[in-house]
Order: sequence, then structure tokens, then C-alpha cells
Amino acid sequence: MMKNEFAPYDLALAMKELGFDEDVCGYFGKGNKLFIVTPEYNDVIKLLKAPTYSQAFRWFREKYSLYHIIALSGDVFLCTIDISSWTDKTKTYDEAELACLKKLIEIVKNKESV
Repeated sequence: MMKNEFAPYDLALAMKELGFDEDVCGYFGKGNKLFIVTPEYNDVIKLLKAPTYSQAFRWFREKYSLYHIIALSGDVFLCTIDISSWTDKTKTYDEAELACLKKLIEIVKNKESV
């Protein structure tokens, strides 16, 4: 399902607050419903941008030099952020992506509030 490719609404909103403003093909509308549009409509849509996980992780790499690692260890996935000692264990890769993205947002928010 395509919606699994996109960061959830609350994380897209947090990324917007951090300055995320890249071209996307997904947007959140009323009721946090995800819409997929073709590139020619990107300019006219004024809804919340919904980055894919790939776009989100690339943005954190390029803007903040923050890198994540997700690795399978036995029957769990380990998610690590390169500049911290934080590691999380999850049952699925998708859960690991979500945990990493949440932690990246937290790191940047804490950095900016100092």
C-alpha cells in the first residue's frame, strides 16, 4: 500500500516545523487523509507535505548531517542514529524506520532549543 511509503501526519507536521519544504507527491488533507498527486500539481497544493521515508531520511542527512542505520540482529531490527548512543529494538523494519524518524526529529528539536 502506498501510504506505508510516507511519514505519518504527526511526523510530517514536525518536519514542516523544522523547515522541511521539499518537492513531494504526497499531501495530507482534511482528516489527515493522504493524497498522492502528479508533479505538475505540486505548485498549487497548499496542504501539509507528506515526505516519503526516503525523502525524510535524505533531508536529515543533507540538512543536519544526521545518519541512521537499521540492521537486522537475530529476530529484531536495531535502529541507531550515528551521533547518539541511542538504539531502539523493533519487530519490523517499518517500525524501525518510524522509530528512527521520531528520534531524528527529537534530536533536531533539542538542538534548536538550546
